[in-house]
Amino acid sequence: MGLLLDVGYATAGLILSPWLIYKVSSDPVFRSGLGERLGNLPGRDGDRPCLWMHCASVGEVTLAKPLVEELRTRRPDLEFQFTTTTPAGRELARKTWPKDRVHHFPLDLSFCVRRALRAIRPAAIVLVELEVWPNLIQVAEKRGVPVAIVNGRISHRSHRRYRRLVAYFRSVFRRISKAGMQTREYADRARELGIPGSRVHITGNLKFDARLEFDQLETSEEVRTAFGLQAEHPLLVAGSTHDPEEKILIETYRRILQTYPKLRLMIAPRHVERTAEVRKIVEEAGFQVALRSELKEPPPNDRVLILDTVGELAQVYSAANAVFIGGTFCERGGQNMLEPAALGKPIVSGPSLDNFREIADRLVAAGAMKVVDNPIDLGMAVGSLVKEPAMAARAGLKGKDVVESGRGALKATADLVCDLLPQRPSAAEWKA
Repeated sequence: MGLLLDVGYATAGLILSPWLIYKVSSDPVFRSGLGERLGNLPGRDGDRPCLWMHCASVGEVTLAKPLVEELRTRRPDLEFQFTTTTPAGRELARKTWPKDRVHHFPLDLSFCVRRALRAIRPAAIVLVELEVWPNLIQVAEKRGVPVAIVNGRISHRSHRRYRRLVAYFRSVFRRISKAGMQTREYADRARELGIPGSRVHITGNLKFDARLEFDQLETSEEVRTAFGLQAEHPLLVAGSTHDPEEKILIETYRRILQTYPKLRLMIAPRHVERTAEVRKIVEEAGFQVALRSELKEPPPNDRVLILDTVGELAQVYSAANAVFIGGTFCERGGQNMLEPAALGKPIVSGPSLDNFREIADRLVAAGAMKVVDNPIDLGMAVGSLVKEPAMAARAGLKGKDVVESGRGALKATADLVCDLLPQRPSAAEWKA
């Protein structure tokens, strides 16, 4: 099976070879990580048991931070090594865990995975939010390394894709040692796809347990000062946006300004590499732009603001009067809305919410979030929050209540990981 998968990967690589050659020749970041992607990681020193934790991108790194802190408290003997898929995720992981090793995730080719496993010698592997890599899971099982999924979710769209190849994926999923799933629905889907029922646990959603690591009031004032916002300027933050949402937002903003001319807009693209594209959209609409990375002093307060840095979105949310959740006016299934909810911010979104359906339903039922399905209603929803700040504040408090009621996943997930950790394998097991 591994050989067939390698052949499939090789065929895809051959088809994509012109793009890969271009990336290697033109992108220093991609080129610098090529060795790690091929599994060429530095060998780990010492004999401490090691937990390999894979966080695909920025969201997973943020999600994993309190879990890692909890595990360090419980198991001070553990060494951690982290891998990420995206450059932005790697950058944030290095800032988050500066004393630990952070690498690019190896390509899911058998020889790459084997090399990485020999270098890291993990006691266990933790995949955050169902990052399923068949060769990694199969080779790890052969080496006697348990693999766990934490904060697992299987959206309706992903479930449909897996079911198309259910015979193959069942052979992969049955090798998972433990699966901590966010909800009963996700747990049922995991069992259906082949994870043995006794290994599937409903642990809740770690996003509810995210911790604020800054003073909200103080940070809000700092953000508003940095961006030149006065007290009379309400701020709409559009977080983690995707194409074509920026065009929708900028046209909606233009209409809202006719009634609420002091409203200011900040756009935070989900992928910072789209900054130039987003800037062009805003400028072609007739607005001037201020980029976070270029600010040396507060800009004029008529600029549309673009957050083009990594790891600052929560701080920016603290200064918002209203928040739009990106990925909801396109087929992305939404982005994390618990972060602004935990900060007491009223939320507006589009209808695409598959990735966060349970959370969105709870926020909507509580009156903390409004879902709209067209740009006109989006403008009206934002306008009502600007017009009635007391109503907006009440909605924000309801969101905080929802977050508080959902806490508890951190303990359950840490329990699951600690139960998974075996004795450290002997050196002989890691021979080629």
